[in-house]
Amino acid sequence: MNLKSTTFWSAIYTIIRMLSGIVSIKVIAYMIGPAGVAYVGQFQNFLTITNSSSNLGIGQGTIKYLAEHKEEKTAYAKILSTSFIITILSSSLISILLLIFHKPLSVYLFHTEKLSFVLIVLAFSITIYSSGQILMHALNGFQEIKKLITARILTSILGLISTIILVIFGGVEGALLALIISQIIGFGILIYYSKSSPWFSKANFLKHWDSDSFRKLSHFSLMTFVSVILLNIRQIYLRDYIIVQLSPEAAGYWQAIWKISELYLTVITFSLSVYYLPKLSAIKEKKELQQEIFKGYQFLIPIVLVLSISIFLTRDLIIYILFTPDFHAVRDLFFYQLIGDVFKIASWILSFLMVAKAMTKTFIITEIIFISLFAFLSLMGVQYYGLIGMTYAFAITYIAYFLTMLFLFKDILLTSRH
Repeated sequence: MNLKSTTFWSAIYTIIRMLSGIVSIKVIAYMIGPAGVAYVGQFQNFLTITNSSSNLGIGQGTIKYLAEHKEEKTAYAKILSTSFIITILSSSLISILLLIFHKPLSVYLFHTEKLSFVLIVLAFSITIYSSGQILMHALNGFQEIKKLITARILTSILGLISTIILVIFGGVEGALLALIISQIIGFGILIYYSKSSPWFSKANFLKHWDSDSFRKLSHFSLMTFVSVILLNIRQIYLRDYIIVQLSPEAAGYWQAIWKISELYLTVITFSLSVYYLPKLSAIKEKKELQQEIFKGYQFLIPIVLVLSISIFLTRDLIIYILFTPDFHAVRDLFFYQLIGDVFKIASWILSFLMVAKAMTKTFIITEIIFISLFAFLSLMGVQYYGLIGMTYAFAITYIAYFLTMLFLFKDILLTSRH
């Protein structure tokens, strides 16, 4: 499947996910307001941390090596089995830690112990979800894109239904539980679509622990810890900083603009993850890499520009559709956030090379630098400019990140294309 085909299927998924997201956001915003939206954002970031920790962050490594060895049954069986065993062991440990520390975690995330029961529910479901992640990575690595996207579409639809019901009857508690239930629903759907694949067998998941595979996958654990876990810890910290320095409502406004970016960029980020990572992993020649990168810029950047300009021009309508009049202050946050979005995608097209080629040291150094830069600039921005300072920090960070990626990969970019 090529980039255009992948993007087409991604667009179908994105449209459905966006529609589901619009309805979900509207219901949550209407029922629990800006402050509730902020706490939902806190829990979403925490879920990302626990989910990544539950498989030691080997997801992208699993995709990479399955893509490289998809025609070699013995080799891919070792990757699948090693990934699954790692996931079962690490998710069990995360479950135990959640059960032990559910009360202090609830106080940190939500400023109350009353929501600690949500973390207990998460503890008992994390192994189920993380097992589903292995199936999702396998469908991605083996390039079964239609199955992967169909599964995610159904998960979005059923997740939306559960969200509406739980938010209406449970308020904030229901919104948090809905995030967990959606993950469990996704596991069942992934099982259904994976069971007909030739790689789906008990032996491939349980009989091939391989030390060499573990060593290769462990490089991605370091990369994921830095990029995913530290990034989400940063988000939780910054959102809490806004709550303390400004207000819970202000944190809700920031979560709103972040969610808008996430929704409209899904078609791009999803295409990059399901197409670019396995594609770049399989390419060996520098000229071919350059051609694939330029193809990405020629095809994806115009889409991002059109989307971001359209979002800016219709921002008042978007706020009206997605949220409530209580979120009107979000309109002032669009301009610099959208600039940051454009440079974010421009930089990611190149930064995926670091993951695809297992450039662990370079990846970790750049991620730490730019995660820290955004945090520092955000704190300064809020202090001197208020909430809009967060969007200043976002734009500056991704402009700097894009320039850094150009510098790191100048040898590939400047290679003669003929």
